[in-house]
Amino acid sequence: MGLVSGVLTAPLAPVRLVTWVANVLAREAWDQELGPAATRRRLQQAQRDLEAGRITEEEYDIVEDELIERLVAFQQAEGQS
Repeated sequence: MGLVSGVLTAPLAPVRLVTWVANVLAREAWDQELGPAATRRRLQQAQRDLEAGRITEEEYDIVEDELIERLVAFQQAEGQS
């Protein structure tokens, strides 16, 4: 039965490959833009921007609150896994 199902589903192999590649790329993009490491980098950048006078204290507080909430959510999600 495995041989028959393999032969019958062979035409779908390119679709499965494209789906797999898309999933890998989406995970990598998420990690690079929204993951914990990216969030920490953004928080550090906001700190540097504040120190350099590129953003105000109020703007920094808004960014900091958002990013810290995101980091806490990551930690809670890891704890539940």
